[in-house]
Amino acid sequence: MNFLEIVYKNILRRKARTFLSLLGIMIGVSAIVALVGVSNGLKSSALDVMGSLTGDITITKSGNILAMQPMDEDVMDEIKEIKGVKYVAPVIIIPEKEIKAGRGAGSFEVYGIDPVAEKLIGTSATEVKEGRALQASDRYKMIVGSTYAKMEDIKVGSKVKFYEREFEVVGIMETGNYIMDQMRAIPIDVAREVAEIDPDIIHMVRVKVEKPGTEKEVALRINLIIPDVEATTSSEQTEQISEFLGTIETMTWAISAIAAIVGGIGIMNTMLMSVIERTKEIGVFKAVGWSNNDVLKMILLEGFLLGLFGGFLGIGGGKLSTIAFASFLRGFQANITLALVGEAMVFAVALGVFGGIYPAYKAASIDPIDALRNE
Repeated sequence: MNFLEIVYKNILRRKARTFLSLLGIMIGVSAIVALVGVSNGLKSSALDVMGSLTGDITITKSGNILAMQPMDEDVMDEIKEIKGVKYVAPVIIIPEKEIKAGRGAGSFEVYGIDPVAEKLIGTSATEVKEGRALQASDRYKMIVGSTYAKMEDIKVGSKVKFYEREFEVVGIMETGNYIMDQMRAIPIDVAREVAEIDPDIIHMVRVKVEKPGTEKEVALRINLIIPDVEATTSSEQTEQISEFLGTIETMTWAISAIAAIVGGIGIMNTMLMSVIERTKEIGVFKAVGWSNNDVLKMILLEGFLLGLFGGFLGIGGGKLSTIAFASFLRGFQANITLALVGEAMVFAVALGVFGGIYPAYKAASIDPIDALRNE
């Protein structure tokens, strides 16, 4: 019987105990792959939104990154006077309320936009896959993202109920981005009417600059000249969101690592019990010439293989978890990179090896004479 056969038979000697150890590692690694993969997917979607939805510069009430605090519409006249500003587009954001259509209902924000200004700015609200974009003459018309349309079985011409008013869907947008493809928009005047918002109120202003590359300069001018507003470029917003989501990713790693470490402790317990049960066998190995290093290698290899197999199972489990998650959020794609798979596998193997260090030390310390005498 060669060395690897001995290791293999030792792992399968207590199948139930080995299974539970693998399960512990698998759950931890699955959590790492699934949570970090989902976090990466959300990060990618959010960064795409910042790059194509907000315009060159976004202006909100000072200290209000979520753009829900009202501003007077007159601020747009001041913004237009700033050197370097080419076009401005007002936006209002209607608080979440149930939108009913087709087979179900969802709770989402709806944007009130100026169709003419949006066309000048060139945001995704003017790019439709089916039907048409909103027009200046539209009243109770709505455009929806393709993901939301599929979720609610909405087509061009469908009627949807929002704030007790019936809207006709005239266009369906498709950008390929999960977040953006859930967007819904209606004419800004109608949005104010149905939500009973003051006609002079806006929540956000999108700005297009005259010359690409001057966004930071123009944003700085706006912040210096116009009081109580905050102008941020799309690149600055991208950095802010990237930092925030980076923190979320770190937290998901930490939470998942705790679960995986618990699995590592399970491996240590399994292998320590195995060493105790195999005291005589280890004594025989040492009596026929095995060195302490041979015993160490045997136990550590068992830990390595447990970590390796647990890692493979965990990566598969994590992938299946993200598929299940995506089935509930149609259009969403988790981002499981090769780097993430590699890091998760290294983590799993490291847990197996470190979990085997103490049992290996105990096994190598066994005196063959005592082992044979006490059995």
